[in-house]
Amino acid sequence: MVNIDSTFDRIDRLMGDFVTAGTTPGIAYGVVSDGVLVHSGGAGVARLGEQVPPTASTVFRIASMTKSFTAAAILMLRDAGQLALDAPVSAYVPELATVTLPTRDSRPPTVRDMLTMSAGWATDDPWADRQESIDAAQFSAMLAGGLTFDETPGVVFDYSNLGYSLLGRIITNVSGVQFQDFIGSKILAPVGMASSGFRLEDIPVDRLADGHFRRDDQWNVEPWASTGEFAALGGIASTVEDLARWVSVLAGAFPARDDDDAAIPLRRSSLREMQQGSRFFTATRGIETGVEYAHGESMAYGFGLVVATDERFGDIVSHSGGYPGYGSHMVWHPTTGLGVIGLANGRYASPGRTAARNALLALLEAVDAPARRIRLTPAAKAAQIGVDALLDSWNDRIADELFASNVDFDLPRDHRKKDIADAISKVGGLAGPAQEVTATTPSSMEWVRPGARGRLKIDIQLMPLAKQHVQTLGVEAVPEPDGALREAAAAVVEALLHDDPQWPTGLVTDAAVDHGAVLNGAAAARSTGAARELPAHPASARSAFDASFALRGRASTTTLKIVMDPTSHVVTHCSFVTAADAWATRTVIVE
Repeated sequence: MVNIDSTFDRIDRLMGDFVTAGTTPGIAYGVVSDGVLVHSGGAGVARLGEQVPPTASTVFRIASMTKSFTAAAILMLRDAGQLALDAPVSAYVPELATVTLPTRDSRPPTVRDMLTMSAGWATDDPWADRQESIDAAQFSAMLAGGLTFDETPGVVFDYSNLGYSLLGRIITNVSGVQFQDFIGSKILAPVGMASSGFRLEDIPVDRLADGHFRRDDQWNVEPWASTGEFAALGGIASTVEDLARWVSVLAGAFPARDDDDAAIPLRRSSLREMQQGSRFFTATRGIETGVEYAHGESMAYGFGLVVATDERFGDIVSHSGGYPGYGSHMVWHPTTGLGVIGLANGRYASPGRTAARNALLALLEAVDAPARRIRLTPAAKAAQIGVDALLDSWNDRIADELFASNVDFDLPRDHRKKDIADAISKVGGLAGPAQEVTATTPSSMEWVRPGARGRLKIDIQLMPLAKQHVQTLGVEAVPEPDGALREAAAAVVEALLHDDPQWPTGLVTDAAVDHGAVLNGAAAARSTGAARELPAHPASARSAFDASFALRGRASTTTLKIVMDPTSHVVTHCSFVTAADAWATRTVIVE
């Protein structure tokens, strides 16, 4: 279990602030780590007139967080061969057979469209929340009256509670069991969510958090709607304790592996399928808040879940809920298994961005969480050893065993051997074993070999057959900069990337260096928070007097390129170029 105890006080404050801001009378919350509820608490009150805060065992309506259970039930039926995701909805809900499509060239909406909010129906918050209690006959009559499409099916994200209510009807029609009972017996019970369900009569009154709405500057109790045909969109009631089990099941589907887990009610592959972005709907830029940096992210809807790709931490999965009387949010990081749950008892008071999401980011920052953990293939590990052996002493037999058939076609072996020998010579010969080993996939990796006067950067990629061979091999010499060049580069960084930038005193440049352009480039670097110290090694170098240094910022890298005349030490080129980093780049290799 990761060491996250130091963040619990901060999380308690975030949740307490959510209540004191007047958003809700109360909130219960919890932190999940490695499948265990490791911290929980409550703030405010569970019921008006009682000075008792909610706890991890207090029952709340979880609203649209219900959608993940509805989606799981659909996939369970799919896995059993009882339905097809790409079949028209009308194949399972006959009332939709006569629905008029928006255009003559539209195809009918499919089950997958409804799972991914792509059916095209007009968005229906908050109307749908007030339909929860209608019975089967009323629902059928509603459908027979026709539906309005805002978009043609399968093209655009439009949040649709109606679509998830129809998924509930599909579960009932296909399984022969009312969807509330199917979800209860096939998902809630196996997961161990004994305090969760759709029906008020199943909830002990002393454990229930009343729902509330605010009017005339005071809180009022919200009447509880009984379960009905629209409950598949948001009708489950649950607790932090129970939802911690569900979050653990979902997060625990990663990584893929061979062992069995009897507590999982459906295939792990289906759980992972739920957590893949299927329909993109928005992206946000990273921004400087004045105190810290708020990450940028792109967001897509999966199956009953939202998948956000955070620019630092990679995929973060979540879903909010807003309902008459209640608001909720669950969010987790599949790579680390860290998650946060928040349940509030104020109308539409979802503790998403301001509480639960920020709490998870605090946890991830505390452990410096990677975006991805990579387990190298055995062939990749062996290939690194083989390539290092070639670099130490070329051997055609080893190369024959390592290389795929394309390698010698892409660059004749004699040329490759000469290029590698030249690279080793540029760094003064190899002086040590592999360092800084990183990977972007299980079949591709990069590392560094130190030399007497610089470093070699090596990268390999293996091909995908059962017997893997190296399909690409890159070897780049990065000579160590001459002392005069390093001194000049350090002076430029010191003078131009700190406050009140001035051209460095004593730095001699020739007429080709545009000081104004350099100052503008430095200003762009400062605006992205570029590092203000010169790295120990250049990112690339053509010679001891021609080098580029990577200065990392919050979400971008600035490259300082500097070239110097070897004899006069006059700077002949100087430039700053800032480019956005690719998202989710930080990975760690696990054994």
